[in-house]
Amino acid sequence: MRKSNRSSLAQSVLSSVAAAVLFMLLSPAADAAPEVYSGYISRQQVDKLTCDIHWYNNLKKAEEAAQEQGKLIVWVHMVGKIDGAT
Repeated sequence: MRKSNRSSLAQSVLSSVAAAVLFMLLSPAADAAPEVYSGYISRQQVDKLTCDIHWYNNLKKAEEAAQEQGKLIVWVHMVGKIDGAT
């Protein structure tokens, strides 16, 4: 590996480490308790995700629609069911 390539790689690694440290320092405390939602509110959110948003189950069709509409694709991969019953 040439010296300029090593120097560039070292700078890249150093920048990545610095960014990670900065992110950890500025992020909220890990022990801060998250807000707990009632079952009713959670149910409403699940309904919105499963009913109000059109989900594609075919990536090719999603890509074609995104291309036509000039939109991005959000890829969600999960194990189990979105309502929590796995």
